[in-house]
Amino acid sequence: MLIRAEFEKTDELRYISHLELMTFFRRAFRRAKLPLVYSKGFNPHILFSMAQPLKVGMTGWKEYFDLTLSQEMDIGEFIDRTNRELPSGIRINKAASIPEKSQALMATINTAAYIFRMTFRNDQEAEEELLNSFLAREEILVRRERVKKGDIEIDIRPMIQQAVILEPGKWLFQVDSSSERNLRPEEISKALVDFHSDLEFIPLNRIVREGLYVRVGDELYSPLDEKIVGR
Repeated sequence: MLIRAEFEKTDELRYISHLELMTFFRRAFRRAKLPLVYSKGFNPHILFSMAQPLKVGMTGWKEYFDLTLSQEMDIGEFIDRTNRELPSGIRINKAASIPEKSQALMATINTAAYIFRMTFRNDQEAEEELLNSFLAREEILVRRERVKKGDIEIDIRPMIQQAVILEPGKWLFQVDSSSERNLRPEEISKALVDFHSDLEFIPLNRIVREGLYVRVGDELYSPLDEKIVGR
C-alpha cells in the first residue's frame, strides 16, 4: 500500500532541517507501530520519501510525503496514529492511498506558492502597481549561489508563473519548483530589493510556503488529486 500524505510544518519547528524532519517522521512511524516496508541491503531504511525540501527557517502549509506499507490500512487510522507520535509543529492534515506505481513526488510536483510578509506596506492599489512594474520587466537578473560550481547570474522572470497581493503587506508568488527549473524564495527577495529602494530583503522566517502543486496547462492540482495520481 502506498500512502501520500499532506502535512504542515509550523512556527515551533521552522528551524529544523530537512533531514531532521525526516527523522521525526521515521520515529513517529515506528512508534505508531505502522506495518512498514524496509529497503533491502546492508543498511535497510523505511520506504519513505518527501517532496521538495523546505528551507530552514520557513513554515509550510501543504507539504507532502509518500510512505509504503506492507498491508492495507484505514487512512483515518493512519493519520490519527501517526499524528499522536509527531512533535508539536508537525501535523498530517489529509492522506490517501495511491497506485503503487505512481510517479515520485519530486518528479510530479512542478510548482510552489510562497507568501512573503513584507516590511514595506502601502495601500493595496499602490502595492499592486509596484508588483506589476516588477513583473513587467522582460528579464529579472539575480546571482544564484552555488557552493561547488561557483555563482552564476540567472534570469528568474520565466520562472515566476504569477504573483498577486493578497492584502497589503502579503505578496504571493507562484513559481517553478521542479528538478529542471526551481526558483528559490531568497532569489525573489534579492530581486525585489534590487528593484525598489522601499523594499527590504525578506528573511526566510517571514516567508511561508503556502503549498506545492502540480501545474497542468493553466490549472493547479494537489499531488493528492485523482487527476494526478489516477486513483
